[in-house]
Amino acid sequence: MLLRFLKINDYRSWLYLFVFSLLMGLFAISFGVKHTNVFENSLLSLFNLENANSISIKIMGVLLLTANIFLFDYVLTSQELTDSSNHVPAYLLGLYLIYALVENPLNPQLFAQLLLTFSFGRYIATYRVEKAAPSIFDGAFCLSCAVILYPPYWVFFAIGFISIAVLRAFNLREYSLVIIGLTLPYLFYYTILFLCDQSMQKPILDITNSFHRPAMPEYFKGSFLINFTSCLVILFTIFFFIKKGTLSGRIKTQKALTVFLWALVPCIAAIFIT
Repeated sequence: MLLRFLKINDYRSWLYLFVFSLLMGLFAISFGVKHTNVFENSLLSLFNLENANSISIKIMGVLLLTANIFLFDYVLTSQELTDSSNHVPAYLLGLYLIYALVENPLNPQLFAQLLLTFSFGRYIATYRVEKAAPSIFDGAFCLSCAVILYPPYWVFFAIGFISIAVLRAFNLREYSLVIIGLTLPYLFYYTILFLCDQSMQKPILDITNSFHRPAMPEYFKGSFLINFTSCLVILFTIFFFIKKGTLSGRIKTQKALTVFLWALVPCIAAIFIT
């Protein structure tokens, strides 16, 4: 019933998506648990954000959630991965991200997800484009920045190579651009650490501390709910992408869906290693 409001073929579906985004965000900040350790393995740990609890901070968190939902929706619809009247996938992303918002309005994952979505959009836009170098570099650069902000997104580090392998013919220069784009943010990161007199091992420690040995998820303190939602969203996404790829006659849509299906592999793995 609720999802039918997000599949209306006019401007009202955008309005409903915006309203649902605000409602989810307001609900999340109303029952926030305020975990201070969300900044521990992130660039944001260099700033004093643990005690930020003002109304403006909460509003910023709701706006971040809304921005994530609408950017993801724009990428899917503009690249023809979904119909222009179908905003359900973006709503499901918001449903997942409210867990990050509950932990902290300035959760690094909310910032990193914006960069990750933008990175996917830039990669997919390279299909059959002659001068794709700027998009490839932008995609790699944003992906690397997302990992610096939220190290668990390291599982997506190979997506740049997978994307250009699926979407484009082999070109060594383009693969080099991916490597440069992934490396450059870390050069800036090490410069910041040096100037702030911080440990130069922090980037490596942030990543290693974000993962553990493969094991079944432990269900405590509400983790069952988020793991169940994650699995549900992944299953829905797999079903949707396979169905869409089978019915779509457009090669670009099929290739873009292939990239997203590859991206689901680290999503599944992350349930058991993060």
